[in-house]
Amino acid sequence: MKKFISIIASFLLLLVYLPTDSKASELVNYLKEVNVSVHLATSVTLTANGNYQLSNKDTAEITEIPQGTVLTVKKDSSNVNVTFNGTSLNSVTGFDLQEKISSSTSLVRVSNGITYRGSFFLKPNGSKVEIINILDMEDYLKGVVPSEMPASFHKEALKAQAISARSYAANTLMLTSTAASQVYRGYSGEDARTNAAIKETEGMLVKYNGKPIQTFFFSTSGGRTANVGDVWNSKQEHFPYLVSVDDPYESSPFSNWTESFPAETLLKSFGFTDLSAQIYDITLSKTGANGEVRGVTVKTSAGDKTVTGNESIIRNYFPLNNPQLYNKLQTNWFDIQLNGSASQNLSVQTSSGTSAIGDLKGQKVQTASGEVTLSDSKVSIQTANGVMTNEGTGNITSVTLNGKGWGHRVGMSQYGAKGFAERGWTAEQILTHYFQGTTVSK
Repeated sequence: MKKFISIIASFLLLLVYLPTDSKASELVNYLKEVNVSVHLATSVTLTANGNYQLSNKDTAEITEIPQGTVLTVKKDSSNVNVTFNGTSLNSVTGFDLQEKISSSTSLVRVSNGITYRGSFFLKPNGSKVEIINILDMEDYLKGVVPSEMPASFHKEALKAQAISARSYAANTLMLTSTAASQVYRGYSGEDARTNAAIKETEGMLVKYNGKPIQTFFFSTSGGRTANVGDVWNSKQEHFPYLVSVDDPYESSPFSNWTESFPAETLLKSFGFTDLSAQIYDITLSKTGANGEVRGVTVKTSAGDKTVTGNESIIRNYFPLNNPQLYNKLQTNWFDIQLNGSASQNLSVQTSSGTSAIGDLKGQKVQTASGEVTLSDSKVSIQTANGVMTNEGTGNITSVTLNGKGWGHRVGMSQYGAKGFAERGWTAEQILTHYFQGTTVSK
């Protein structure tokens, strides 16, 4: 009898020390957590298809969310408001929609039309609600890799993309779902081929001197990648692994391109208020190792303007009506061709009188050294009043840009990786080529 009482006492003592709230232990633990901002709107709906609970960040109050529940999230003057199934909850600092352990995959469909894995922070952001997706790194990559690289690419290229995307994310505190960091389309974007590439490279990172680096990538280099110091405001010596390398096997629709811009578009883009002004000349400052443009000078009848900056700034001065290209020039690696006629008041004195000419370029003139042919429309002429210099072609009606590549061209070319992979290169070989002096390991 004493033994039985002792067993009962031990059992009761055990109960005293058991957790009184087991909900925390039911939550999914993300081994390598990433946070991705996926949606920002005044009103958001989320459909929970899985095992979830809602935690008020002000009060820590927990509310169970039944399977299939539709939550409407709004921001009023001071609170985030969540309504569902006749219930209305408020919190100044927002809510956590937390994934709980389940035998099946839990998913949430957001009103941006995309379904995601993981948990969510329903965060106030000004007058709007920001939805931040919280999930494990490997699950995050499943929504990134096929969104950044076609799943039809060679598997070694997909593996290189997976490792590169993992390394980039590991060095970024808050990710977005756009090309501002990495394109992420959640569970909706997943593909079995890229999921396999992610699994085969699980945990692998690109490292320099043993430390993970932020690996940049882009679509197309145009035959050679860029030094980071030639396209961004970065000190090259701080990034010895982001240097220009050959890209010999790249075959892309963006390897070479041509874009034309009418004079009025450029006048507006460069900030001239008089859109009827004549453009006399446009010159490029090509200071990059491969000829990347870091400055543009526009000479007009309304004055001159010079702009300088990194590749993103330069590309935005040449706007495109093409959302696929993010409505800006493909790269800052280009040459310029000026189109138009010279000012109509150009004329020359001949033995038979005055004759109008369309352009000084190509005209033959007599000098003290003999007859020469002008190679440019901009010339200096000795007159009775001194040396006069004209402004060049006079009336440029449009320009044509001939360029190479698509993207910032720093780091790994995705089409280049495809070309290497098709020629037998492994993912590790591809990455250590694009990121010089690095290694690939867990």
